[in-house]
Amino acid sequence: MDLFKTYKLSPTKCRIIECLFVYRALNAYQLYFLLDPENIPLTYPHFSWEQTDNPRMHSLYNQLTQMLKSGVIYVTSKLDNNSRVFSLTEDGLSVAYSLLNIPEIEGYQRTGWDNDHGYFPYDLYRAPKDRLLRHHSLGIDFNVLMKLLAIKHDFSYDFIDNRYSSVEFSVSDDSNNSKMSVKKFRPDGEFIIRTKDSGRKFHCWLEFDMGTERGNLLNDKFLKYSQYLNYISQGLDRFSLSNSIPDTIFFITTANQSIWSRWQNVFRNYMNTIGQWSTYVNMYLGNLESLENLILSYLNESKLYKTNLNKNLRPLLEDVRFRGQPKPSKSVSGSNQGFSFCFVFENEMREIGWEPYLTVTQRDPHSSQVYLYIKYEEYETGGISKAIDFASRFESLDSMKRINAKEVIPVLLFSEKIPHALDFIGCENKEAFDRVFDKYLWHDVLSNVWYDKSKKVIDTNVMNPLMYFA
Repeated sequence: MDLFKTYKLSPTKCRIIECLFVYRALNAYQLYFLLDPENIPLTYPHFSWEQTDNPRMHSLYNQLTQMLKSGVIYVTSKLDNNSRVFSLTEDGLSVAYSLLNIPEIEGYQRTGWDNDHGYFPYDLYRAPKDRLLRHHSLGIDFNVLMKLLAIKHDFSYDFIDNRYSSVEFSVSDDSNNSKMSVKKFRPDGEFIIRTKDSGRKFHCWLEFDMGTERGNLLNDKFLKYSQYLNYISQGLDRFSLSNSIPDTIFFITTANQSIWSRWQNVFRNYMNTIGQWSTYVNMYLGNLESLENLILSYLNESKLYKTNLNKNLRPLLEDVRFRGQPKPSKSVSGSNQGFSFCFVFENEMREIGWEPYLTVTQRDPHSSQVYLYIKYEEYETGGISKAIDFASRFESLDSMKRINAKEVIPVLLFSEKIPHALDFIGCENKEAFDRVFDKYLWHDVLSNVWYDKSKKVIDTNVMNPLMYFA
């Protein structure tokens, strides 16, 4: 059968079919932007209908009308604004498999990355409805916005949904491992960013949140992450693990004005269940409006340490008032060369599973304070978890024993606006967490401004922040 003649397929219609195959259900505006990301408004997901009142959009509507008549697509539902949501019919899905050269064979599985699509029966492809459709639409808007950010910030972006990212695994039901049960790890998707300047790869899990999941459901969600990581990591160290699976969760919520309260609910359930993996998996929470800042914070984390913070620390370490380590060489004074940090021993770093960035302040002739620099852009867990982890370990590390380290001072780094105060309400280990953050400082790495715990600016002409608690 000649599909092109039977269904009167033009090149544009073929692209529409492929787009609906990948994303399952789209309204006309989402389809319009995904077909040509150059048209995505900079204000997305906020835009006016007038911005799409153009010949290309009119042509798309005509193509969709023709495809409805030919039976390739159908209207799966109507949204509150009366716009229609389109999906492939069962015949349309068969057309998609033919166009994409995918054999319709049960078990023909692929990764989903780089357009390496697999076969799914229509029941698994079928468009979601009602409440699940709103959840699905949030995921589509996320992808549209990521396409825009990829153009704006010059990175490549790839995405797979939960049909590809779901994994079955076994977990023990008792302490003797005599009973095993099969569970399903099912994030809402994954994405990979590759930066074009450095070629670095950033691999993340995705969770789309309508604000309806409460304590027990969130607890179960993050418990699955912990159980899956325990399963997949057998025989591997964390540095090897990060080359094969994500090390970050992007938790995208519809919460806006209530985002702080949503964060508190998500954060406490995450901290109560993720266990030993809290320092491996960093979770970012945000909405579509804050997504660009989250992505840039994520991509620029290395730059924050190696460039901005390194430069900001240099004059403080060379200050005659400072007693401690390191003392940068005069040959690199005022330059960006060399590091303004101390490090633990390499074997200790492998044992810890992450690399602490430190400076050491001498409290008195016989003891030291360790300043630990951690990134905290308000709604993320990684830095907080690393501070808690290091505070529980430092007394047993030979590198810390040699300097007689007595306490850890977390320095919370941010680059946009100063975050809310730390709050561990509802965390099972609240008292222990509060002790870790009994003393800490804030540092705006872009503006090079230091703040005390109460967010009062520290005048570095009067007080060297590295001597603040000495």
